[in-house]
Amino acid sequence: MHKNVIIIGGGFGGLETALSLKNLLPSSVRITLVDRSEYHAFIPSIHNIVSGDIQARDIQIPLELVLGVAGIEFVHDEVISADVSDKKVVMSSQVLDYDYLVLSSGGENNFYGVQGAETFSYGFRSPEDAERIHADLCSLLEDRNRKCSLVIAGGGPEGVEVAGELLDVIRGRGYGHELNEGRISLQLIHGQNNLLPSFPVKAQEFAREHLLQKGVTIATGHRIVEVQQNAVTLDSGMKYDMSMLIWTGGIQPNRLIRELPLKKAPNGWLKVTEQLHSPDDDSVYGVGDIVSIYIHDQPLALARLAYHALDQAVTAAMNINSHLRGRRQVGYAPKDRPQLVSLGKEMGIYARKDAVLSGQWVVLLKKAVQARHLMTYLSKPGLSAIMSKIPGMSFGQFLRMLSPL
Repeated sequence: MHKNVIIIGGGFGGLETALSLKNLLPSSVRITLVDRSEYHAFIPSIHNIVSGDIQARDIQIPLELVLGVAGIEFVHDEVISADVSDKKVVMSSQVLDYDYLVLSSGGENNFYGVQGAETFSYGFRSPEDAERIHADLCSLLEDRNRKCSLVIAGGGPEGVEVAGELLDVIRGRGYGHELNEGRISLQLIHGQNNLLPSFPVKAQEFAREHLLQKGVTIATGHRIVEVQQNAVTLDSGMKYDMSMLIWTGGIQPNRLIRELPLKKAPNGWLKVTEQLHSPDDDSVYGVGDIVSIYIHDQPLALARLAYHALDQAVTAAMNINSHLRGRRQVGYAPKDRPQLVSLGKEMGIYARKDAVLSGQWVVLLKKAVQARHLMTYLSKPGLSAIMSKIPGMSFGQFLRMLSPL
């Protein structure tokens, strides 16, 4: 059974799909994962890089190491296009044939056509973005001869988490009195009327009050319509000075998905069935941020969260295996899990359905989830095999390297 499965994207959905398929498919099936990055990163923790609490390497694991030990081929390359008619993936250095294609390439920043936004703002999609923000923020704060006006665009989980990290930097480096006195300002702008719009009202109110008490100015119900080098303008006509603008205002399909000649949802995401394959092509599957799942011609209302991508990956892997063997496929059924949002190192919010809890323990829990996730992927292919490839490191040192706790 000589078949080729190509997975595009080494994030949550892509990596889980690859390892799940390896456990299901016969050894004669070749599994290849392609990503332009060398690392799988725990993206829900990149806000911690902004404050300097951690570095990028603390939340990254090398894809080649994890996949290689599992017997999965890793290609470090940029995907140019996917030719679904000829079943080929075109990369900058080579072209690969496939029998099954799994798309998990993630989204990109959505600037909503706001003039100047892409040019004058800091994106917030990767560990490298967060490192750049941290370095430039520290330089801004150290220049006491100029005002430092920090603006966050977007009040979803990423926006409020970045606000908490910026507060930690400001107060942790001894600039708290300058935030209180006005040389430093921190503004959060959100187009909807409430922060954390997908969360229970109690969580929304708690986040708002906590950030206000810590010195954040919040403008909700207004959108940014123009960004200049040193200022942002809202749809109300209000104009704010800006030394640094961090854009967490949403994502959109990337170029690969936009150019794919398969059905899309009205918002541009790849349309897939409940079995997670394209209705146009049952050899093309999608998981994670890039998909809009349709059940009986109706879109499934689902937040773009890491745990959904992981569950979708397992379903996609099962269905590829079933399709290959002529068996019945299963539908994806989302599971409900808690959402964890940190508001700096001393406070976090736990929300599950209508239940909302808060405290520093949430921050610690989120870090534990991060450590467990990375450890799981390093141990899935065989921890002893991976350890053998890291000379001079004891098992205890290895565990300490993985865990930020």
